[in-house]
Amino acid sequence: MDYKENEEEKREVNEPVAGYGALRGKKVRFFHSFEEAEAAENEDAANKPPIQRILDTVQLILRTYGFTQETLNKRPRSNKITIIKYE
Repeated sequence: MDYKENEEEKREVNEPVAGYGALRGKKVRFFHSFEEAEAAENEDAANKPPIQRILDTVQLILRTYGFTQETLNKRPRSNKITIIKYE
């Protein structure tokens, strides 16, 4: 079989956006105790800007409930709040 590549057809490889870029600049750190690790974690959280903390929280909520930003944007907006009272 002869295979001719169509010059109009371009083949592209799309890399995941969050895959490599999210970890850039991160380093592995080793701690001598759990208290030292917790103090470093608290310091990192304190140094993070408030907007970034909110964005991280939203991403965590979306991952927890199995949503992506795209599926969230596709949902119709109802402008209603439903309160369900369980007894």
